[in-house]
Amino acid sequence: MQKKVFEPTGLIPRSISRTVYRFFLQSWPTRQQQAREILLDEFRRSRTQAIVSIQCLVSLIFIPYFSTWLLKSFCIQPLVQNVWTQQEHPLFLNPYQKHRAYVQLQEYQNRRFFDHLLDPETSGASEPTTRDVWQNESKHDMEIVVTQSTDFTISAITNAIGDTCGIGIFLGLCEVLKRQRLILQSFVAESLYSLSDTTKSFLLILVTDGIVGFHSSIGWQCLGEVLLERFGFAPQNDLMLLFVSTCPVLLNTMFKYWIFRYLNKISPSTVVIYHNMIE
Repeated sequence: MQKKVFEPTGLIPRSISRTVYRFFLQSWPTRQQQAREILLDEFRRSRTQAIVSIQCLVSLIFIPYFSTWLLKSFCIQPLVQNVWTQQEHPLFLNPYQKHRAYVQLQEYQNRRFFDHLLDPETSGASEPTTRDVWQNESKHDMEIVVTQSTDFTISAITNAIGDTCGIGIFLGLCEVLKRQRLILQSFVAESLYSLSDTTKSFLLILVTDGIVGFHSSIGWQCLGEVLLERFGFAPQNDLMLLFVSTCPVLLNTMFKYWIFRYLNKISPSTVVIYHNMIE
């Protein structure tokens, strides 16, 4: 029968139970050979667990990332670009993209006007010549804005389709690597349990302050703006305020429930140190 490389997590950390069991084995002279075999078996199991955990973690991170990048670069983006340029579609997906193109065109024209004021040759030219030059340059600026708007639209559609495929690949990979995920979960849990109570409390405070701390609202707002900009939407203030006011609260509630439900049973001293450090 094949031995398992992971064990279910109980109320008592496995390191304590293993230490007590090895102590009783080494206390009996007739069980020393068995104790050495157990030590070798635990070493092999720990090594296998670490290797499988690293492989699983690397696979869950890099396989979806590179798969999504390959799909977007060689399949999704050329297909979207071909469909969008061959058929007649609206230039802008939403009013935000139209306003964005207007701001870019206005910036180009203001820059052109400022350059004309600084150039002595164009400033002293006749009015018809200046008008023709201005019209040609404005037409060129408009072509640049149209090209950039088309690229922005294609990029937004590609990101939406590619990220959806990436999430699907990640979920499918999690289902395929279900056994490896259990090993990774057991390895991470055992590594955390082996830390001292002060270190665990420090990590808890670091994570909570980074996610739901006083300055975390700025990070959540930047994250929301980046996500909306990535998919071609305008970063609206009302939506950002709703996002910033709900997500940290939900995460804080889940984190406190986890402390109350699990950590308080597994390591009560860590909870006590954690509360003393945040007070």
